[in-house]
Amino acid sequence: MHRALTSPTRSLGFSHPSILTTTREILVDPRYKHLADIMIDFSTRVEPGDHVLLQTDVSTPHDMNLAIIEAARKRGGVMLAPIVLNQRLMAAARPGCTERSLGVDAQAYLATIRGTKVRIVFRGYTNPLEMSAVPGADQQRYDKCYTSEVIQESVENTRWVLSVWPTTGFALMAGLSTTEAENMFFNAVLADYPAMERAVQPLKDLMDRTHEVRIVGPGETSLQFSIQGIGGVPCVGHRNIPDGEVYTAPVRDSMNGTIQYNTLSITKSGERFEGVRFEVVRGRIVKSGCNVGDPKRIEQILDTDEGARYFGEWSLGLNWGIQSIIGDTLFDEKVGGTFHLTPGKAYTNADNGNRSGVHWDIVCDQRKPAGGGEIHFDGRLIRKDGLFVIEELAGLNPPA
Repeated sequence: MHRALTSPTRSLGFSHPSILTTTREILVDPRYKHLADIMIDFSTRVEPGDHVLLQTDVSTPHDMNLAIIEAARKRGGVMLAPIVLNQRLMAAARPGCTERSLGVDAQAYLATIRGTKVRIVFRGYTNPLEMSAVPGADQQRYDKCYTSEVIQESVENTRWVLSVWPTTGFALMAGLSTTEAENMFFNAVLADYPAMERAVQPLKDLMDRTHEVRIVGPGETSLQFSIQGIGGVPCVGHRNIPDGEVYTAPVRDSMNGTIQYNTLSITKSGERFEGVRFEVVRGRIVKSGCNVGDPKRIEQILDTDEGARYFGEWSLGLNWGIQSIIGDTLFDEKVGGTFHLTPGKAYTNADNGNRSGVHWDIVCDQRKPAGGGEIHFDGRLIRKDGLFVIEELAGLNPPA
């Protein structure tokens, strides 16, 4: 009797894509799909035919990257070849960079960006201080000759969203186990962004009407500046994940006083600073210092170009789903009860005309346990110890 041979491949189900898909969906954390849907459907609103670029890191899980690709294709997007970064290799390659080499890199990247409609970006790292081994002069040259060349076009000419993956390095920085860090991450990023978009509108409207801002706080903080004519821009999941802020910019030469930040700041080049402070005269930083870190390196950052000594952004954090300052600005600048004040480049949708290769977000925590503080709009107390004190903004405070 002749018996038909049974294919081992067929018997294991490898020839049935539906079985594979079902199995994968069972095994993959469902939060991956939820996040991918937010980034593709809400944040960037991918449309049929859009060229979609995934910029990711070797530490981002394979299944998270696949979830993005699957969500984009479901919306009719066309995927470009992903750019996969490795922070350690980047840190090894950057020393000795020249203006010419950085110009080549910038033009190669811009060639891709000019064919891209949508960018989904995941930062990730196993060591948040990886780039700190790059000499300061090389990092300064990189900011001047690469970042300043690509940032405006990549930010303004694509629909993009950025997140950072909770790696073991992220967990260590946050003082959490890896599982705790992942839970904190998903609690922060899987927010109801349409509801947030509605809730922030009264603050945007108030900032649009405001002329003068005054900030006071513990330490040396006493600062005044104008935001007249700049306007507020809500951030509610369209660009950053997690999100929750409304930003503007100080009129470029209007700021006077002293700002003393009270949180950890780790720069994109890996330097660690605490207690950064600036003295400002007519908008320009004339003196800087810090409690932890190299004060000379701060001066080097501020000397990158003329715009680095002026401020390009001021923003109020509104996301009460993030409770702790962890040292990653993408999270820290959204914490409810904080603000960040940023030396360097202004965004064109809240533009004070400042241009720079630097955009250094540094956060000040005004919640009561961190020392408190006050924010006044046109002489009226708006926020005290991190909580809004006027009725029209009460909806932005944490639930009772």
